[in-house]
Amino acid sequence: MVMRSFSVVALTLFSSWFAATVHATEVTVQTSTVAEMIHAQGVVESTNSATISAQVSGRVERVFVDVGDQVEAGASLLTITSVEQYQMLTQAQAQVAAAEATLVAEQQEFARVSSLVERQLVPVAELDRAQARLDNAKAQVRAAKAAASRAEEQLSYTEVRAPYAGIVSERLVEPGELVQPGTPLMSGFDPNELRLHVDLPANYAAGAGQFSQAQVDGIQPTEFQLFPTVHSQSSTVRLRLILPSDSGFVPGEWQPVAVKVGEHQGILVPQQAIRHQGELTLVRLADQSWRAVRLGTQNGDQVEVVSGLTAGEVIVYE
Repeated sequence: MVMRSFSVVALTLFSSWFAATVHATEVTVQTSTVAEMIHAQGVVESTNSATISAQVSGRVERVFVDVGDQVEAGASLLTITSVEQYQMLTQAQAQVAAAEATLVAEQQEFARVSSLVERQLVPVAELDRAQARLDNAKAQVRAAKAAASRAEEQLSYTEVRAPYAGIVSERLVEPGELVQPGTPLMSGFDPNELRLHVDLPANYAAGAGQFSQAQVDGIQPTEFQLFPTVHSQSSTVRLRLILPSDSGFVPGEWQPVAVKVGEHQGILVPQQAIRHQGELTLVRLADQSWRAVRLGTQNGDQVEVVSGLTAGEVIVYE
């Protein structure tokens, strides 16, 4: 009975080994170019991010949006009491009407005086005085219209609108609060235009600028911009990466960044070929023996073997 059980176990182990051997993948080790990467942490920020402030004084009347709301460009965010602004606009419009009426009267007077001068019924000096009054009336109309335009602009400031489409990130006022010009009202950002800043040691700046390649948590940036100056206190160079619109990142979060700063020739093997046994790192050769290796950096789904393998050897893995 014991002999039969042993035979069954042996047959099972042989079948497992044979199946693994049949499905094993053979790879001939070759020398290839290995990228040298520096890893750091960068902070995500929005390219379009702003805090809107009040441009007129008054009390907050209504607030239409809250934190997390998506708004379109030009959408109304809040309103400020506008009684004073309406009064200023009404007064300015009345001054425009008065100035225009004066202008009409002066135009008629100028025409009358011109006719009299032509008939030599009045001296030419009267025409000069009529021309001066007409010019003054025209200037008064321009000044009144400019004042009306300023009043209209002040009135428009009582309705705060979104400068661009985005998401509200902070609401800083409530209805009934008194605000003055410069009082922060609301913050927001455009989630479709994000970038990341990361500070690199200055000695890696030349290599980073040469290759202009980086990845942010596995995502390829659309633009690579290395700042031309070195920070005097930290001895770092800032790198700005423009992120794709579908990155899914959020402003303010930190993300791992890998920046290429050099390259060399080395041996890369698939990550699946690596086995760990205690403190040993092993690969299996074609003759089914195991070889201890020392690993370097990981490049995607491959890892560099620093020592333990030479080009031309064959390894196998499931």
